[in-house]
Parts: sequence; C-alpha cells; structure tokens
Amino acid sequence: MGKKMKKQPVLLTIILTGFLLTACAGAQAETNLQPLNAATWPTPNLGTPIPTPTPFPRMTPQTEAAPVATPTPVPTAEAPAETPDAAVENVAWRTVALASPQAAEAAPAPSAASPLALHPLLTVQTPPRQVGLYKGPGEPYGRIDDLVEQTVSLLAVDQSRQWGLVQTSEGRLGWLKLAEADITAPAGAASAVTAWVNSNEVTVRNQPGIFGEPVGTLAIHSLVLVQGLNEGRGWAHVSLPTGGGEGWLPLDFLTLHAQPAGLPVYRPEIGTDQEASREGAEKIQNSTLKIQNSRMVLQLSSGGDIVVINPDGSGLRYLTRGIDPVLSPDGQTVAFTRWEGDNGSLWLINIDGSNERAVLGFTKQPKGADWSPDGSKIVLNFQHEGRLEVKTICHDLSEGEPDPPPANAYGYLDENGNPKVKIDIKGMTPQGPEVDIDFCYKLPPDPHWALRVVNVADGSFEDVDGGTYAFRPAWDPANPWRIVSDGGHGLLAVDLNRRTTYKLTENVDDGSPVFSPDGRYIALTRGRPGGGSDGTDIYRINSDGSGRVRLTQTPLWAAVQPGVQSAWHNVAPAWSPDGTQIAFLTNRTGRWEVWVMNADGSNPHPMFPDSVSQQLTFSYNFVDERVISWR
Repeated sequence: MGKKMKKQPVLLTIILTGFLLTACAGAQAETNLQPLNAATWPTPNLGTPIPTPTPFPRMTPQTEAAPVATPTPVPTAEAPAETPDAAVENVAWRTVALASPQAAEAAPAPSAASPLALHPLLTVQTPPRQVGLYKGPGEPYGRIDDLVEQTVSLLAVDQSRQWGLVQTSEGRLGWLKLAEADITAPAGAASAVTAWVNSNEVTVRNQPGIFGEPVGTLAIHSLVLVQGLNEGRGWAHVSLPTGGGEGWLPLDFLTLHAQPAGLPVYRPEIGTDQEASREGAEKIQNSTLKIQNSRMVLQLSSGGDIVVINPDGSGLRYLTRGIDPVLSPDGQTVAFTRWEGDNGSLWLINIDGSNERAVLGFTKQPKGADWSPDGSKIVLNFQHEGRLEVKTICHDLSEGEPDPPPANAYGYLDENGNPKVKIDIKGMTPQGPEVDIDFCYKLPPDPHWALRVVNVADGSFEDVDGGTYAFRPAWDPANPWRIVSDGGHGLLAVDLNRRTTYKLTENVDDGSPVFSPDGRYIALTRGRPGGGSDGTDIYRINSDGSGRVRLTQTPLWAAVQPGVQSAWHNVAPAWSPDGTQIAFLTNRTGRWEVWVMNADGSNPHPMFPDSVSQQLTFSYNFVDERVISWR
C-alpha cells in the first residue's frame, strides 16, 4: 500500500509525532508531504451507528459514531413571570363533554390523569440556603427562581416522587427537588403532570381542534395541569393547578413535562364534532363506513409474520411469513417474497390462508412486489450487480494531497474531526526505516437493483431497466404502461411500452411510493436512508411529480422533551380503497404503531383500538419496507 519512503530515524520521529498527535496538521519539515486541509473535505453526519438492516439496504451510509446529547428544553426569553391565576382572570371556563380518558398504548407506563384542581398537602419553610424553583420536574426544564427560607405549599408530586409542585406565599407555582428542600411528601400525595405555556395569549377552547369555541386565553409563562391528550395527540386538556377552569390547548404552544405516550387519551363521545387539525381545513367526516368491507395485510417485521386485520381492528389473524406483502386488486390474494440466503422467491397465498404457492424462484434478494392494475402481473425489485461489501480505499500521501472522499465515505476522521493517516513501518534498511504513509477511507456496500415483471399465470418474467437503484416499484393504476420506483436519486418512472425512463422527482431521500386508487396522487416518504435524528415524513404529490404537499411533521414540543433523541418517523404509507385516507406506521408514541390520517394530512390518529395495537409489535429497518397493504 502506497509508495515506499526511505528517511533517517530523526525524520521518522517527526513523521510519527506530526501525524499521530496533530493529525496531519504540522509535520512538513524536511518532507514532501503536504498537510491535509480538513476544511475543504465533506464532514460526515455524526450520529449513532445504524445496524445493517435485513433485508439488505439499497444504499446505507455509515458514519462515525458520536454520543447523542439529550435535548434540553429551550426556555423562552426571560420576562416578568405571571401567575396562572392572573393569566386567566375573569375568564368563564366550561367543562368539556368527553368520555372518560383511556390510557395511552405505549411505554412508559401510563400516568393517572392530574386532578382538575390541587389543594395544599402541607405547608413548610424552605431551608436557609438556595433551593431552585423550576418550570418542570427536572433541571433541564429551566430554573425560574431561588427560594431561601420561604413558605411554600406542596400541591402534588411527579411520578418519580422526587420532585414536588409547590406554590409560594406570593402565589408563584413551580417544581422543586424534594430532597434538596428537606421535604417529605405524604404517602397519599397525588401525582400530577404539568406543562409550561411558551407562547403569549394562547386561546383556550372547549374541545380539541380549531373549531372548538374559545373560552379564554393563557399568558406566556403560565403553568398548567395536563389532564390528557386528544386522540390525535395534537391537543392537551389542561386546567389551572389551584382551580378556576379547564379547556384545550394545542401542544405546539406547550412544553410538556412528561412523555406524551404516558398520558391518558380522551375520545369524543358519539355525536360530537371530530377534530380538524389544520388551519382552515373543512371538517371531514370519518369514512370508515365507506370502507367497512375492506381488509388490511400487515407485515410485523421484514421476513417475519404477516397478519390480516379489518380497518376497525377486528378479525386479527395470522396469515403466513414473508417480505413486503401486497393485496391483489380484488383483495383476494396476497403476494410476498421469501429469502433463503441470497436467493429468493415470489409467493402467493389466498386471503383466507389457503393455496400458498411459489410463482418464481432463484431470484437474488427479491422484495417490494406490486400488482398490475388487472392482477395478471407482479413487478418486484431484485439485487443485480453492484457491491455487497464494504470497500476500503487508500491514497499514498507521498504523492500529494488526495481528492476529498465521496460524501458517503466514513472512517477517515479521528475523535476531534481531523483526517487520520495510516503509518506502517515495513522494516529497516541501511538508509533508514522503510515507511508507508497512507490516507484511507471506507465506502459502504453499493448494491444495484433492477425490476422484474412476472406473469402470475405461468411464472414467466421479463427484466426491466428501472435505473441503477430501482427499488420498491409501484404500478400506476390509471396508466398500466407505467411503473414508478425509488431510483436512489429520486423517484423514477418507467414506460413499459417505450422501454424508457424519466425522473419524476429530484429529491434523493424520496422513497416508498404508492399510488392512490384512482392514480391521481402518489404518497411517498422522505428521510435519510437508515433513518436518522431528522425523522421521516410522508408527502403527497400529483402523479406527474408536481404539487408536493407535506402530510406529517414532528411538532416543536416533541423535540424538546427530555430524553428524546430524534424527530418522529412516519413511514410505509398505504391508501384506503376509496382514496380518502392514508394509513402509515409511526413511532410518535415511543413504539411503532399503525395510524391513519385524511388524504390532506388532517386528523392523524391510531388506526386500531389500544387493546389491538398492543398485540402488534412492529420492527422497521428503513429499507422501504411495505408494512401495510389496504384493499
């Protein structure tokens, strides 16, 4: 590796010291090696290493490992604090007519709803030393005052019972650490969840959603009790800690002092208006009745269990095992693939579990099957050429500074972000040590993928050029001559008649395309391959690639929760049979669940009852898996 250099021992010392201690930033004396300019090189996105998923990813960049910092809530600029009582003075609050809250279906263990109003449990004086008063039960939420020998009333404790919600003699509310204040909470002390209002003049409504009637406002820096969340988890039911009213606030305007997954969920009573979560959106009636005869097929893990379920959560049953199941246009047959090592096969099974049979064998890593509109053919992607191993590339530094490594290269920076070099002492010669000095980096596997169209009747097939990275194809129901796939650098359309391809989108992160039943729209995901802290979201575009609309987004409040390390991932979209809704997989509650939203992105909520969702344990590897098929 590299060209051999013969130098004196003193020069060897200079080289070793210069390159190992300063990472190529100062060892120039008496050598022909130029220092590496780290500023001109692409900096890899540091993050937690992503395990290689199975099935094999099409393009998975690997990065240098780096610790992920726990996000800290960003406090609003300091201003004279107002007490919650003053914030809602003379406001006529109304009780919300809702059914009893039901516990949310995710870890951590759900907390009980906070009482509507709190009463002093005990009154004590703080020690003759500074005791911090905080916005929430934890130092990351921010300190708002220091208490020294002040009289406070203990109102409630947090779930850990290490923090107490108190009210000072001046009426100020906040949290303090009980041990620090020498306070022992009574055994029967109620636990409470609070939130900090981070926007001024926030309208409080009598029901969740913008169509709720305004019943008051809250000022910035108000502390409120949180009773629970609405079904879409976009609004919080709050009350004043010391009494005075209750109502609904958008979570975007609150810093929540607990994980949303641990809060009760309120469901509207029959006959009440449904939530509409977007400004100016029309109330859209739930279309469940229109699709009550439809069925869904779910993949719990890639290559694992495939189950059948009705959209209302009834009829859950095991079907088979495989990869990327998809229902036929008539809803009677499920296509999927299986792997045995690198070789795979295409299979069919009737929706009732009978007549499981192989249609095509000896295909390398097939996945992503989809049916032609008439149900006579199936298109899938399979591994075709490319490289399946990590590749190491080295440059001899004696020949000058090498070109910057590609954007997906990794393994070439030290812990300080400086380029690394490899020094290899080959041996000694009469002239001095024989040394190799190389700069090396690694490239992740680069598998190539192609499309194969299979005749269902006899298993005959024809390979189609869908580009170098044709992945997760979707057959256009309105134009049977067209297939759209993730081309690795945006969505790519294939004209089966003309045998030509053309770009549909330019975004390299677009993937998982799926057509609406009438072929007018395509739902897709956008996110970094392998996932990432930036999250993944679902978009809708017109079938010609225009009119991009974002349908999901992580709200600001979710990004400032202590312990949260990434934005939400919303993946694997699937259209309802009537095209009015989109089901998808999301981890917004702390676990993967199937949710559903209207086709415009409004009213996102869990697809199934809590008791059913708890039975469905999903895993997702961020390789464009088809988790949901709905016919």
